[in-house]
Amino acid sequence: MLKAPKWSYDHNEMINNQVKWIVIKQHAFTIAEEPDFINFIHSLHPTAKIPSADTIKSHILNFYRTDKEKVQNILLNISGKISFTIDCWTSPSVKSFLSITAHFIDKNWKLQHILLDFLEMFDSYTGQNLKETFVTVNGYYIR
Repeated sequence: MLKAPKWSYDHNEMINNQVKWIVIKQHAFTIAEEPDFINFIHSLHPTAKIPSADTIKSHILNFYRTDKEKVQNILLNISGKISFTIDCWTSPSVKSFLSITAHFIDKNWKLQHILLDFLEMFDSYTGQNLKETFVTVNGYYIR
């Protein structure tokens, strides 16, 4: 049996980890209010305070705003050029997707990549639709 490390309950760390898990695994915010989930968490820590779906949503939006500002500041402070790539593909379930990535050399001369957006496309991949999507996404990040 593995020796358990010393552990202490940290409510903020629990919320941050729960939010990360919900986002990465694409769970509904309301999973935090499901009885089986609550029972599972309480089996790990009986006095854990489980955040509501509204609290989870609020934290996700705050993380998004913070990360968006970080990306905006990174792109704003690049001394060189920024190149963009657009990648389009269709899933096996015939859904069309598009990603936009920024590429640049940082102050340490390392090539960096930042995924600016990953979205489902509901229109065809025409030059006009790609341009409009690109301009809209860049408007979120380039000031």
